[in-house]
Amino acid sequence: MAAPRVALAVEVRKSVAVIEVARGVHRISGTRVGNAYLVELDDGLLLVDTGFSGNARRILDAMTQLGSAADDLRTIVLTHWHPDHVGSAAALRRRTRAKIAIHERDAAVLAGRERPAKGGQAMAVLDRLFGIGPIDADLLLRDGDRIDGLEVIGAPGHTAGSIVLRRADGIGFTGDALLGSRHGTIAPPDRRLALDPATAMRSFEAIQSMALTRLLPGHGPPLDQ
Repeated sequence: MAAPRVALAVEVRKSVAVIEVARGVHRISGTRVGNAYLVELDDGLLLVDTGFSGNARRILDAMTQLGSAADDLRTIVLTHWHPDHVGSAAALRRRTRAKIAIHERDAAVLAGRERPAKGGQAMAVLDRLFGIGPIDADLLLRDGDRIDGLEVIGAPGHTAGSIVLRRADGIGFTGDALLGSRHGTIAPPDRRLALDPATAMRSFEAIQSMALTRLLPGHGPPLDQ
C-alpha cells in the first residue's frame, strides 16, 4: 500500500518580528525564502509579496503586532509570478479577502493559463511540492499605474511582468529585479533564473538610476543608494 502523500506547505509557528525599514513600511522576519513587506495605509495595510507557501500565519501574526486585524489587509501586490513571492497569496486572500494584484504580463502564468517560458517543468514541480495552485489576480497592473500610493514601474527580464513599486519619498520595492547581497551590497538578478538575462540587466541598471533613496529587495537586506 502506498504511503499517503504529505503536504509540504506546513506553517510553523515561531516568534515573529516586524522591523520598520522605512516610514510606515515593515519587513516581516523569518518568512520562507522571500521577503514580505507590510505598508501602512490610511485605511489599512498593503502587502508586497508573500514569500513561499506556509507564510500566511506569520504574516497575519505580524499584522497583529502592528495592531491590525485580518480584514485590514486591503491589497497583496506581487512583484512577479515566481513561487517564492506568490506562495502564500491565495491563503492570505482566503483569510483576509484582500485583492491580489500583479502586472498584466505575468497574470496568465500566475493563473496557470500559460506555461512559463523558462523553467516551466521545474516551476510546476515546485508548485506541486509546496501546494501552490493557480491564482487568478483581482487587479492587473500596467506600467505607470498607481496602487495605494505606489507607482508601478515595469522592470522586465527576470520575468516578463517584473515590477518595481516606487513611493513618492524614494522608497522602492524591487522584487527580484534588484537584490541585496549577504554583504549588504546591491546585487543583480541571477542570470540563470531570468527569462531574458540581457533585459534583466538593463532593468537592473535602470533601477539604480531611478530617484530611489532606499531599496527594499525581494531577497536580502534593505539598501540605501
